[in-house]
Amino acid sequence: MRTDGHVRNLASNRRFRHLLAVRLTSQAADGMFQASLALSVFFNPALGEASDPFRYAAAVAILLGPYSLLGPYVGTVLDRFSRRNLIGGANLARAALMIVICLTLPGGFNWSWVLCAMIVLAANRFVLAGLGAAHPQVVPAKDLVTANSLASTLGALAYGLGLATTGIAKLLDSGVSYSMLALAAGVGYLASACIVGASFRRPDLGPPVDEDAPTGLWRGIAQTSSGMWEGFKHLGRRRGPALAMAVQGLHRFLYGIVFIIAIALFMGFFWDVESDPTRTTTISWLLVLAVLGNVGVLAAAIATPRATRVWGPKNWIVVLMALCAVVAASLSGTMKPVMFAVAVLLVNVASQGLKITVDTSIQRGVEDAYRGRVFSVNDTVYNVGYLAGLFAAAFVVPENGYAPGTLVGVALSYGLICVGYAYLARDEAPYDSQTWTPAATEARPSTNP
Repeated sequence: MRTDGHVRNLASNRRFRHLLAVRLTSQAADGMFQASLALSVFFNPALGEASDPFRYAAAVAILLGPYSLLGPYVGTVLDRFSRRNLIGGANLARAALMIVICLTLPGGFNWSWVLCAMIVLAANRFVLAGLGAAHPQVVPAKDLVTANSLASTLGALAYGLGLATTGIAKLLDSGVSYSMLALAAGVGYLASACIVGASFRRPDLGPPVDEDAPTGLWRGIAQTSSGMWEGFKHLGRRRGPALAMAVQGLHRFLYGIVFIIAIALFMGFFWDVESDPTRTTTISWLLVLAVLGNVGVLAAAIATPRATRVWGPKNWIVVLMALCAVVAASLSGTMKPVMFAVAVLLVNVASQGLKITVDTSIQRGVEDAYRGRVFSVNDTVYNVGYLAGLFAAAFVVPENGYAPGTLVGVALSYGLICVGYAYLARDEAPYDSQTWTPAATEARPSTNP
């Protein structure tokens, strides 16, 4: 079946449309909130001037650390309790916390809004992991890869729209405060909670009724260790998805390094303090990067379903890692703003294409009873790898961001990942590519359990 046939199937699937609406409203609110938070941290005079890579890494780590470490607990909860209720409850809680943040953010650094922001970002684990684990409940198996492309890509575009809306509001000096932008995000979270509550019944998004243990939340958390061990053992029997997840974790580590280099360059080496004392050009470039990043996400959504059906998911991952190696090597020889803009476009193609493939590998290769836990483990690897890359860069990247040697190291690392994965996964595709290619009858049967 052609990709446009899958899209038509999904467009006529009412349950998928409702689940997509939940994602879009939630991620648009994420974009608005996180942009207002980033601008208040890096460009708010009340917090002082941002000046070095370690501050950039620390700011992200303070906010994303709890989000990343919650992974195992989120998965256990998602596999035990109604995902519909958890998604709705998390968004309702975030809407309420926006009120506290909008009241305390104008006063500068305050642990009240920092703590609330950490909780808001941590709650996002329940929303995104729950939505990913719920897809097989509303989408037929033959449409999963396209559903993942549409959902994650349109979600990323909604997130980017929220970012851009906030950035443009501040760039145009519209007078809108950071606290009002945060409050607007709360409206989005509230809308998302209302949609999921009105569109689905309690068991509709899983887990299956016979897997939904009627025990309390604290007992479920107490059983996390044994539950996660079973999840890891299950993943150990699914070597294809496990290898793809490992590649994504390594990619996120290198992505974190490149992120710090880019931010430091635009805040330092590329900034002319005499002609742009208010950093208008810096904010403009960051908006351009956000737009191009979303264009890359859209391109990946178009390319990934076709590429995985024609080449197979394993070869697609190899191509994407090779693309990242070429991009990093090219940046090391130029170090110009326009080249970083092109790099953002291409690296986001690779990052989103890899994410779609990994998500599909978990949905296709992991039983539903374990899927929530495996999705949360994947999210933890995804985010911890990113945080590790941020701090690794903080210790080697100079304050002005000019680090061509580090980019050479990143390019070589991508090359090693590309070769290593191609070898280790030679008999272990991320998921059964026979399902997706016309050449299925020519392929060797999968040896995966």
